Amino acid sequence: MLVNYLFAKNSYVLILLVAVSLLGACGRLPEIPVTDESYQAWARRQQALGKIDAWEIQARTAIFVKQEVNQVGISWVRERERFVIMIQAPLGQGVFRVESNTTADQSAAIKLSMPDGQLYYGHSAESLLSQLFGWSIPFSGLTSWIKGLPQQPEPYTYELYADGRLKSLRQAGWLINYLDYFTDDGAEQGLPKKMYLKHQDLALKIVIDRWHPLELQEDTPVVFPDFN
Repeated sequence: MLVNYLFAKNSYVLILLVAVSLLGACGRLPEIPVTDESYQAWARRQQALGKIDAWEIQARTAIFVKQEVNQVGISWVRERERFVIMIQAPLGQGVFRVESNTTADQSAAIKLSMPDGQLYYGHSAESLLSQLFGWSIPFSGLTSWIKGLPQQPEPYTYELYADGRLKSLRQAGWLINYLDYFTDDGAEQGLPKKMYLKHQDLALKIVIDRWHPLELQEDTPVVFPDFN
C-alpha cells in the first residue's frame, strides 16, 4: 500500500492515545454572542487577510486516514504563486518536498521529490498525491484556509466568533474548524493557530508553531529554506 511508504503505521494503542491527546488540546475561544459588529469586523478582516500572499509557516500535523494516524512536521514557504512545502515523515523516513515547478507545461506544474530522490510531476499537488498515495491534502484550499479565509470564488458556508474571526467553514466538501488564533499584537497578526479539517475518511489536525507573513518587494525573491 503506497500510503505506508509515506508514513510508518502506528499501533492501535498509539492511535487512541494521540486522538485523546489531540481532543484534549483543542482549546476553544469563549462563546460570546455574534452581533452585527462581528460581521462588520469579518468584512474588514477579509480585506486585510486577502493582502497576505507570502509567508513562512512551521507546523505540526496529525493526519487521520481511515484507521491510521500519522504525525508529520510541515514547513511551508510561499511567495505569491510560488511555494515549497517540506513534509518531515515520522521515524526517520525522510523529507518529502512538494513545490511549484517553473515550466510552461501545465501537466507538470507541481513537482514532488521523494526521500529516495525519485521525482514525480502533476498538474496539481492534490492530483499528484492522490495518484501516488490514494489520498490528498487540500493544498489549493489551504492557501486561503490557512489565513482564516474562504477560497474564492468557490461557494461556502461559515460561522463566526464574536470578534469576527472564522469559527468554522464548509467548502469544497471540507469542514474546517478554527480552534485557536494567535494574538493580534504579535508577528502572527491574529492568524490561525489550530485547525481541524475533515473530508470523508480523511482528517487533519494542524498546530502552527510559527506563522510569519512576508512583506515582499517586487525585485526581492524568497529564498526557500531547508526543513529543520
